[in-house]
Amino acid sequence: MNIIFIGPRGAGKSKVSRALSKRIDYPVVSTDSIIVYENGGMPIPKYVESNSWKAFRDLEYSILKKLEHADGIILDCGGGILFDLDADGNEILSERKLNILKKLGRIILLERDFKELLEKVEGDKTRPDLAKNKAYSEILKKRLPFYENVSHFKLNMSTLSKEEAVDQITNRLGIHS
Repeated sequence: MNIIFIGPRGAGKSKVSRALSKRIDYPVVSTDSIIVYENGGMPIPKYVESNSWKAFRDLEYSILKKLEHADGIILDCGGGILFDLDADGNEILSERKLNILKKLGRIILLERDFKELLEKVEGDKTRPDLAKNKAYSEILKKRLPFYENVSHFKLNMSTLSKEEAVDQITNRLGIHS
């Protein structure tokens, strides 16, 4: 079984992934880290600037294809993993990526209160700028229903510590550490 974390930037996917990994001894695989690695250490903002958001979304898909038959991993997905771009550059649900994620494992949505998410990612230079075309709050409002619809369950990290989240995850999935 694989455990997949999805959710917006700043929700706590990486922290919870690492805490869960320590508890159940599954390795963490981060889609964003693989992208940086496969591009010789190039930071994601620079990759997006040099290539495009479409190229970045295609790269996410190729990474998921490589992981398609993985077993016993915790997959820490970038905030936009569920999305591709249409011909006009608008975000749309990515059926190709979603199909792999659904086959791969249990999808857990980590979320935070809306205002808290906005504060966490404001001015974060380690993440590509989503706001060149649209405000992050507008992007979040569009993405949230998709996150909720595809997840097996969700946890609000505004009210949980990472340890409490790990307890809930292991209980819900019947994993005994």
